[in-house]
Amino acid sequence: MAKYTITNQPAPLRFDIGGDAVQRTLQNAKNLLMCAMGEVPYDRLRGFDRSLYDLPEKEFREQLLPELDRMLLWEPDAEVADAEFGADENGAIVITATIDISDRRESLG
Repeated sequence: MAKYTITNQPAPLRFDIGGDAVQRTLQNAKNLLMCAMGEVPYDRLRGFDRSLYDLPEKEFREQLLPELDRMLLWEPDAEVADAEFGADENGAIVITATIDISDRRESLG
């Protein structure tokens, strides 16, 4: 499995991915991380639970990986390996997640 890094910082969608399954999976995982739980109609559990932002730092750190694991259930080829958080120059929380992406072709062979 290859490791990649994604953040919750906004970035434009890429429409030039074509058949690149890894890039498509990365974009899907980033999209899930940027989405707030409750904002997708008929699928209120999809996205990141932003109520975690209100927790003390220690509790936020403890609940970050389980929340990312739950959130990435919608992208079966991605698995969270590690995550950290900090603040940007405006004070917004930036989550950086390291994810493993499995290649389904490897598992089929």
